[in-house]
Amino acid sequence: MKRILILSLLLATIAFTGCNKNKINGGLDSQDLVAQLYNAGLVWNITPTALKGTWSEHRDLENMYYGPEGGYIHVIGGWDYQVSYNDETGYITGGFMQFDLTETINDYAFKSNNKVFTMNGAPYVSYVGNFTIAPGGTTFGSASSIDIGGGVRLTGPNGFDQTINILISIIINSTGTGGHVSGYVGDDHIDYYF
Repeated sequence: MKRILILSLLLATIAFTGCNKNKINGGLDSQDLVAQLYNAGLVWNITPTALKGTWSEHRDLENMYYGPEGGYIHVIGGWDYQVSYNDETGYITGGFMQFDLTETINDYAFKSNNKVFTMNGAPYVSYVGNFTIAPGGTTFGSASSIDIGGGVRLTGPNGFDQTINILISIIINSTGTGGHVSGYVGDDHIDYYF
């Protein structure tokens, strides 16, 4: 079970990199914005309460994710997990993990293209993850994804001030080490691999 939890927490450390940078007016890179929202939703640590048969559990989540340049994202929501084990061998035969979170953003500041931008919720961002756990418990199934949607207000240098709607789908590869991001950040179409 610990191996599953480590794999799921590794998702939070994935760096978003792509071939083309998508700049919103004012020099903000939309990939940097998506990475901040993505990482905020995956900083949690849950320890299982049982390791035999079928383990199923719901937990309420609440976490503060602090910006590298100030401010924070308040993350609240719920997490559901179900894993089936072979009682004799301890082998994980499959399962799923789901979470439904709300990110309330308060003066969260980060750098993009060496400029500091400050983000606030307009009013918030929703964050929904669905993961299937493959037999063995160390890889995800093909249906694993995260959807991020909502609105943010961004301010930055030279009078930059925009409210931006976000609708992003992230398909996670089976090892949790990368994936495909597609959707929209404002009028900017996003489509890249990380």
